[in-house]
Amino acid sequence: MKTEALLEQICEAVREAGELIRSSHSVEEVKAKEGAANFVTKYDSMVQKFLIERLTALVPDASFIGEEDGYSEGRIAEGKTFIIDPIDGTTNFICGFPVCGICVGLAERGRAEIGVVYNPYREELFAARRGGGAFLNGKPIKLADHRLSEGVLCMDTAPYTPEIRKESFERLLKLSYLCMDMRSVGSAALSICYVACGRSAAYLSPRLCVWDYAAASVILTEAGGMITGWDGNELGLTTGVSVLTGTPKAHQEILDSKILD
Repeated sequence: MKTEALLEQICEAVREAGELIRSSHSVEEVKAKEGAANFVTKYDSMVQKFLIERLTALVPDASFIGEEDGYSEGRIAEGKTFIIDPIDGTTNFICGFPVCGICVGLAERGRAEIGVVYNPYREELFAARRGGGAFLNGKPIKLADHRLSEGVLCMDTAPYTPEIRKESFERLLKLSYLCMDMRSVGSAALSICYVACGRSAAYLSPRLCVWDYAAASVILTEAGGMITGWDGNELGLTTGVSVLTGTPKAHQEILDSKILD
């Protein structure tokens, strides 16, 4: 199947998965996972299971990495690997805060080639394939190269790693003087997509897993944005990494500030 047609099929599967979330009337069976304030619901597992079944039908030889049910131990295969976060923003979902993303990335030979991120509550679907541009609900997106002072900075607050929270907030305080204002969306994937479509100038997190950013990274880079580690180096597709994204100007401004050193 050609990449463009495959992207369309993945988008269809993700939209259907969104119906599972939107049809939920109450959040049941909340369980704690490893780390502070880290939770999973039956809907996380339900959505991931649904996506694995649908995506396997599309690409039978693909491997899978996912946040739930043991798939987090998977590794990027030499061939094709789907990288899934069924609900990026589970805490938002539990609290009835309607901001979360269903994320599907497809890597081939260790490089992310396709990315789809969908917020079912706003019915916003971000999608991209490498070399094919980025889209929001089918319309092309290309970010304006704003400086940090011309936009908001989205950030994470290290909810799962409280031992680094004080240091993170100290850095964020310094960065707050360089931007218009700051936001914590509660979904890494959506925060990255918001840079891609021009809603924010930059986003950073002290620690992300590969399923948090893999899909969104394709959307961002195809829209003209930057994604690296806090040291400015390429990320690859790894877990437990600090992530910095932004417009080219905002990204470089943050690196030049040395605040993340």
